Amino acid sequence: MKFFSRIDLIILICFVSLLSFAQEEEFIHPELRWYTIETKHFLIHFHDGAERTAKVVAKIAEEIYDPITSLYNHKPDQKISIIIKDYDDYSNGMTFFYDNRIEIWASALNFELRGEHNWLRDVVTHEFTHMIQMQVAMKFGRRVPAVYFQWLGYEKESRPDILYGFPNIIVSYPIAGINVPAWFAEGTAQFNHPNLNYDYWDTHRDMILRMQVIDDKLLTWEQLNSFGKTSLGNESVYNSGFSLVEFIAKNYGAEKLEEISRNLKAPFHLTIDQAIRKSLGIDGKEFYNLWKSHLKEKYRRQIEEIEKIEGELIEKDGFGNFYPKFSPDAKKVAYISNKESDYFSPSAIYIYDFETRKIEKIVNGVSGSLSWSPDGKKIFYSKKTRRNKNWQNLYDIFVYEINSKTEKRLTYGLRANNPVVSPDGRYIAFIFYNDGTSNIGMIHIDGFDKRKYSSIKEVKILTNFKNGEQVYNLSFSPDGKKILFDYSLKNNRDIGVVDIETLIFQPIIATASDERNPVFSNDGNKIYFSSDRSGIFNIYEFDVVTGEMFQITNVYGGAFMPDVKNGGIVYSTYTSDGFKIAYMKEVKRFKPIVDWLASGDGVSFNLSSKHSNDYDDTNLPDFEIYEYKNVYTSLAVYPVFRFDNYNKHDRGIDLLKFGLYAYSTDVVGKYSLFAGALINKKLERDLFLQFQFNDRFPILYQLGLKPRFSVEAYNVTRATKFLLELGLNLIPVDIVYHLTEVDLAFHWKFILPNLNLRTGFTFSRYSAEIKSFTIPETNMLVPSSDDVYFIGRTFYLSLSFRDIHPKSNSDINPIGRKINLRFNYEFNKLNPDGSYELKDGILVPVYRNFNFWRFELNWNEYLSLPLKNHSLGFILRYGSIFGKPVNEFFNFYAGGLIGMRGYSFYSFGGNEILTLKAIYRFPIFDDVSLQVLHIGMQRIYVGFYFDFGNAWDDGTKLRDFKRDVGFELRVDGTSFYVFPMKIFASVSYGFDKFDKVINKQKFSYGRELRFYFGVVFEFDSIE
Repeated sequence: MKFFSRIDLIILICFVSLLSFAQEEEFIHPELRWYTIETKHFLIHFHDGAERTAKVVAKIAEEIYDPITSLYNHKPDQKISIIIKDYDDYSNGMTFFYDNRIEIWASALNFELRGEHNWLRDVVTHEFTHMIQMQVAMKFGRRVPAVYFQWLGYEKESRPDILYGFPNIIVSYPIAGINVPAWFAEGTAQFNHPNLNYDYWDTHRDMILRMQVIDDKLLTWEQLNSFGKTSLGNESVYNSGFSLVEFIAKNYGAEKLEEISRNLKAPFHLTIDQAIRKSLGIDGKEFYNLWKSHLKEKYRRQIEEIEKIEGELIEKDGFGNFYPKFSPDAKKVAYISNKESDYFSPSAIYIYDFETRKIEKIVNGVSGSLSWSPDGKKIFYSKKTRRNKNWQNLYDIFVYEINSKTEKRLTYGLRANNPVVSPDGRYIAFIFYNDGTSNIGMIHIDGFDKRKYSSIKEVKILTNFKNGEQVYNLSFSPDGKKILFDYSLKNNRDIGVVDIETLIFQPIIATASDERNPVFSNDGNKIYFSSDRSGIFNIYEFDVVTGEMFQITNVYGGAFMPDVKNGGIVYSTYTSDGFKIAYMKEVKRFKPIVDWLASGDGVSFNLSSKHSNDYDDTNLPDFEIYEYKNVYTSLAVYPVFRFDNYNKHDRGIDLLKFGLYAYSTDVVGKYSLFAGALINKKLERDLFLQFQFNDRFPILYQLGLKPRFSVEAYNVTRATKFLLELGLNLIPVDIVYHLTEVDLAFHWKFILPNLNLRTGFTFSRYSAEIKSFTIPETNMLVPSSDDVYFIGRTFYLSLSFRDIHPKSNSDINPIGRKINLRFNYEFNKLNPDGSYELKDGILVPVYRNFNFWRFELNWNEYLSLPLKNHSLGFILRYGSIFGKPVNEFFNFYAGGLIGMRGYSFYSFGGNEILTLKAIYRFPIFDDVSLQVLHIGMQRIYVGFYFDFGNAWDDGTKLRDFKRDVGFELRVDGTSFYVFPMKIFASVSYGFDKFDKVINKQKFSYGRELRFYFGVVFEFDSIE
């Protein structure tokens, strides 16, 4: 008997990967020791080095608990775990509302599209509001995030050695327990509570919305429902959501936020429109149009008396152009730009030449400010890198030699950002971070030739902030004795100066407005900076001697980050298309505009900020701290209903499987468990369990090794009828196949941050439970038996490299490469012919040993074409079993959904395989933004592909290779606003017709249309 039963495990593993529950954290840090602070309503978990942040978070969390829970009339059913992290130079907050878990990074958010707010007050309130508002809107309660409906369809196979074919339909669709659109979720979290004001409508938010309204570029009602956009687009969802929620609160009452949330809980309220109609009496689109009309009138009044004074745009590409700096001779300007990227992060340094008007890119991966050397031959900057002992993502200082075009790293794990070079070229000052507070440090440039700066102990520390203060941009005075900088204590920024010798700090410009990005004039008598004192950020000049203030620009959007030299000024200016670089050859000064623009319903920005400053987080309670003991999230359960028609003899309810998936994790990520079980009427089952261990693995950790360890176990059963060959007789028997596989693996980061090594051992056991039957000749009853027909043992080593460019459409249309290499040593026992011997009245399988090495290479290369979002992809697959040919049970197969789609999966296979796919993919709609009930569609792409390949045993010729062509439609969207929904449909045609003889029967393949369809969570796993 030949029964290629590995298909069942392939399908099960595929479903598990598509569900994306047990998402691995990319980098683990078992070297950290964790601690806990317990309060009345919270558990604050933090690692060594983040104690101050944890104490402040504990204090804030208890202060906001009652206001937020009272607003939504809901209290969590257990204490909330808040996890504080500070091992990367990264800033964010995340809420896992089904898990009662919040993660907060200690470093303050310094985001060019946001104003300055106290980070911890803002993020703790924001994330806790998420927790409460989302739980109010849950349809099935906290323990049941979703119910899954699944459908597996299979290729028709009539081969006698195969029970059923490979899947050509894969559908996994969730009926979500929550359906809160992105704008409402983020809007309520930013609004948080009318009396807290830790986040408030600031100048930056007004700037973004104002320019979108003026240029008629507001996101549509449908576009506001989800993310998956560019950085500017995603921030516009936040921004518009905040404005919409404030519009509700001011015009209908803040209590409507709870009412809308509870309306979303109703089982048949599939959209926010239904919830809004029930609460406000108008539908969502009508509400949106009222808000839009309000904004048009508001911003018409804001700009009607502005006489624009602005520079010439010298960099229009990209929406993230920042930190322009004149070269010492003022002939060039260097700046940061993301050019055509969808996100801020893939920025680079560019140099603009005023004489030639040419732009040159010099360094990738830079997002912060930069500094020229006094001779103009070098540029200093910081970049994030994981090239350090613990793979932490930290800022370090680099220098670029312009003449030699070489880059050199100057610090190692110093968390040093925004460097600035002293006028004599001897020192570098920079900002460094620790436990949510930033300070200014300084190092000697000559020291780079003698040692590598890797410890803050080697640095001269110029400021001594300890309570979450933030420092942003630095500027040396012309005599090199002082450093000018902008900083924040609570909200907004002020400007101060520190003396390098005496370390005396002195505020220079400190008002209720936001003053930022200061630089000295060439003679040191003036300071140029950006301020929102008029309600719009503009560039100002402050005379240090006389105290006089002049305004330089007067724009609709905003003007930031000035640099001045030889009477000219260069700066970053905001438009409806993002930040651009502007240049004014001659500075024209005029008296500042002092009247604040109208904000909201006449509430000014500075009044909002005064509300937010009524707190003191420097005086902290004496919290008890104890060592962390594992805290696990509640077991989340996902009921599953699967239509699974693999058996052509099954009908009706036999095709249905019922079961559940379950998930839980240790809150700080040390362990996680994901499991599932499904069963049908015939008691056929699909079981899996995945356990992941991210802590200190015994012995290995002591040797300095920090792998992630995982255990995966799978078990499936399938029932069928089979004609057993015994002597001259063919006896019909009932058989239940049992397939079990256990995989033990270590996962490592290897050499590069995006290079992963996995090594492990897999044990497989496939058996056939043969029910009792009678031998006709002797009328002898043979009792049921469970006979193992395959025992597999595999040691493996795999290397996977992934470098897909970050883009908003990177899943549906990737650019970059994925490479996977795998080496196996397999030693197996197989009963290849289904042969049995009768010994002492018991059937015993006849085994053969198959021991061999296996190698497989998968290389996906995706190239960008000149037409926007058009791409050309090449997918290479090569596999080989070394040595003499082995039984086809171990074959590679070339066809089907994951191969050459013009042929069925089992149509051709062998011990060797080589296939090449070329695919041309392009958008039909790159932003369709179509919402039909709870289904949202964002992008629609098509692809045309050609396959060329073969699989063989003893050798092959070019004429033996098969060819096919196909067409694929891809739809990128969301379901219930929250779940990603990827739809694919393809049709393929194989050009080559060929026959295959199996058990003396001839089967024909090729020259037919083959169809595939799926609804999945990501496209990556099917290509």
